[in-house]
Amino acid sequence: MKRSLYREYRPQTFAELVGQDHVARTLRNAVETDAVAHAYVFAGPRGTGKTSTARILAKALDCVGTDEQPVTAPTATPCGVCRHCVAIAAGVSLDVIEMDAASNRSIDDVRELRDKIAFAPVDGRFKVYIIDEVHMLTREAFNALLKTLEEPPANVVFVLATTEPHKIPETILSRCQRFDFHRPHVVDIVRLLADIVERENLRLADEREGLAIDIDSEALHIIARHSQGGFRDAIGTLDKLVTYTDGRITATDVLDALGVTSSELLFEITDIVTERKTAEALQFIQRLANEGTDYSQFIRDLLRHLRQLFLLQHLGEAASDESALRSLGQTVELDGELFREHAQRANQVPPREVVFFIEALGQAQREIRDGLDPRLQLELALVKVTRPELDHSAAALEERLRRLETGAAGAPGGVAAAAGGPAATVPRAAETTTAPTAASIPAPPSAPAAAATKTPSTAAATAPPTAPPATPATTSPAAQPSVRDARAAQPSSALSLDRVRRAWEMILQQVQAQKVGLYALLRDARPTALEGERLTVALPSEFALRNATAADRDGLLAAAVDATLGHRITAEYVLSAGAGVEPSAPAPSSAAADSLDFTAFINQAKGTLGAEELPDDS
Repeated sequence: MKRSLYREYRPQTFAELVGQDHVARTLRNAVETDAVAHAYVFAGPRGTGKTSTARILAKALDCVGTDEQPVTAPTATPCGVCRHCVAIAAGVSLDVIEMDAASNRSIDDVRELRDKIAFAPVDGRFKVYIIDEVHMLTREAFNALLKTLEEPPANVVFVLATTEPHKIPETILSRCQRFDFHRPHVVDIVRLLADIVERENLRLADEREGLAIDIDSEALHIIARHSQGGFRDAIGTLDKLVTYTDGRITATDVLDALGVTSSELLFEITDIVTERKTAEALQFIQRLANEGTDYSQFIRDLLRHLRQLFLLQHLGEAASDESALRSLGQTVELDGELFREHAQRANQVPPREVVFFIEALGQAQREIRDGLDPRLQLELALVKVTRPELDHSAAALEERLRRLETGAAGAPGGVAAAAGGPAATVPRAAETTTAPTAASIPAPPSAPAAAATKTPSTAAATAPPTAPPATPATTSPAAQPSVRDARAAQPSSALSLDRVRRAWEMILQQVQAQKVGLYALLRDARPTALEGERLTVALPSEFALRNATAADRDGLLAAAVDATLGHRITAEYVLSAGAGVEPSAPAPSSAAADSLDFTAFINQAKGTLGAEELPDDS
């Protein structure tokens, strides 16, 4: 049976360790100066060479060399051909004991190991105990191991390998020398894979069997990026691709075998979202379904793609220097021609849009981990970022306000044009997601009566403007500043009644956060006039008017307008025309409005809303 490539080409000497020069150099010097510690902790991500380094250390301690060049002491350059080196490489040496703590984690397993430590090595100079995934040991097992680490025999060396060093007790860590294995750079993995391909082709040529491996440079980079810093994963993927193809491996073959999304598709969905094309986003997901794409993998690929755009947008001058970007390859994980394409696209996508998209996909990932349908969560995420008016979260409300403000500022003619003036135009992206205008909303049944019964004292306050304010588009495809920046850049003279009306829902959200009772009274209220800094708000009933002017609510609406639009105003409440007249029952004072007893509240509801009290079933 053919051996796996990662087992065939695992490093056998300190010189062959890739990406862990700090570990190799320290251990080599320790062996040469006879300063090998009795216990080491090798910590780092999976597939970075921890167990391979432990075996190399064991060979360095027990190597005896060849008959022509015998070795009588530990050496930093083991020969690899003596009986000890061969046995250690094959995993059959009696003096190198490897234990998997994930399946041998009890105190009895550690006691059995401890009882055998006192015996001398069978054939070598040292006994080396390699405990993999040591963090899986139980607390009792760690306590049993502690005494041995405190007073080990002179010819015993422990190597504790782990991916989660924070789970190892401090009492254990303090008695060991710790080495942290780093994730290798993409270029290091690519160099290793290219070397394995070259060595494998030489082996196949010598043995005259199989087809030579021909792999594209771009395919090597895709494999390296997909391995996420794991040598073993990268070599295992290469091994699978050798079997998957007939010897010729292209970038397309790698994408198909790994189920990774191509860059073209990632750029396409980013453009769709930026242009607010909700229907096309849903059709895109259907294409993924037809191709059998794993939605969770697609979300991971899309997040990696957005992360690259996000980093390129915030690297400053380095983002325009290709040589600087190449030196930051480990940061942005981009290589080859992808540098130029990503840098160009990063300047076309608004940074705030990228952040909003990343947050939505992160939420989708959390919901998927909780067991919800992956396709539905992906669809929800795309709909939310293309139509934020459907999302009631604070982040979505802020995004809606930002787009509202930037849409008004960016329209021809300024605010007047955005409000429906002659020069107003609608952006292309907004055509598919435009909110209904005031003219398209049917008037309530009481509207005609209200218009017919206006009194002279209230007609001026409630008269509509000459042109009804158009509801601005809820989306804008262009990059714009944040909400606070937009408010700060807006001159004080820009505050108008139209602007207050457009932002009224946002203002009510601010009121709700401070006083739910006032929010309930203002839900049916409408701003009717703005004279200087005095805003007139018409309330639908005398009950709402009395309670809105209560002492504890004074200034809340003004504070909400300031928080939303950045302008200080004074709120004045009036009774709207056509408001229903309440029954002649004595009304409580505004100061005591919040302390109405239950009976008075019911009477108020009967008179104001025409409610009927249901009989008690009992």
